[in-house]
Amino acid sequence: MRILVDMIHPAHVHFFRHAIDLWRRRGHEVAVTARDKDVTLALLDELGIEHTVLSRVGTGRGGLLAELIRRDWRLWRFCRRLRPDVLTGISGVFIAHVGFLLRRPSVVWDDTEHQHLAHRITWPLATAVYSPRCYLLPPVRKQHLYAGSHELAYLHPNRFTPDPRIVRELGIDPDRPYCILRLVGWGAHHDVGQHGLADEAKLDFLRALEPHARPYITSETPLPEALEPYRLAVPTSRFHHVLAFARLCVAEGATVAGEAALLAVPTVYVNTLRLGYIDRLERAGLCRQTTDSRQALRMSIEWLTDAEALERCRQARDALIGREIDVTDFIVRTVEQHGEPAR
Repeated sequence: MRILVDMIHPAHVHFFRHAIDLWRRRGHEVAVTARDKDVTLALLDELGIEHTVLSRVGTGRGGLLAELIRRDWRLWRFCRRLRPDVLTGISGVFIAHVGFLLRRPSVVWDDTEHQHLAHRITWPLATAVYSPRCYLLPPVRKQHLYAGSHELAYLHPNRFTPDPRIVRELGIDPDRPYCILRLVGWGAHHDVGQHGLADEAKLDFLRALEPHARPYITSETPLPEALEPYRLAVPTSRFHHVLAFARLCVAEGATVAGEAALLAVPTVYVNTLRLGYIDRLERAGLCRQTTDSRQALRMSIEWLTDAEALERCRQARDALIGREIDVTDFIVRTVEQHGEPAR
């Protein structure tokens, strides 16, 4: 079977990396197409995943529309040569269009309820859409819910074990308190008009955390000079090992917030957008949400000064994962089923 995997965001690399390995072990041919966004290409290179770059992320609505047209064309040409049996990807905008044109099944993975425009131009053309069962909206035709989340494809205990030796090799002592601040670029179409931490509050925020834990920043965009000393400079493929030993994660982006919570790290999510999988983590006691920078700081200090926080989060994470599936196994089986010839 020939499988086309389209990756347009760094988290997509993690989501599919173990599935790609399993497909190849099972004798399938897998081709990966990629988008130059944030650290996507660097991560693919670090993990040794061969890929073909089809586009660079557009800026603004006009740039994203131009990228959509250009990338659809390039992916169509790529698939005309490859002749895949099935196409798959998160969000799935490009694979749904090309799969429909080539009469090949497209399997879309989606956990982001507010991507309304992307849904309108993708789901009618997709073969099937798979979402976590905590999805906030009622499932529609073609949409199927499963017991898990995107992050469990690579952070499930079957797939990932945090290693303190790796953290030490990167120059960070996992036994000394530190925390992670994740900043996003707000360039995606669904981020327009949204916000996280106030720009003018970020430096004061970090200084308020310093007496409790050494703060590190990871950012999608260049940092102002005043914040640059806080930058976390580690290989992208090693980030989850560093994240796993943090005492706190404050994230504007839902992906890193979800990752931190599933690693049992007390998490504060600062964003005007709500998602079902973040709500689920909040109900489990792993995450707190706010849209206000001052409240985010209060929540962060409460986490850092609570001596029982880490243990409670470990117990809550273990209970949550005990109710979920190994998502990589589900990805592998589901895509294979859609790629099989109709009988």
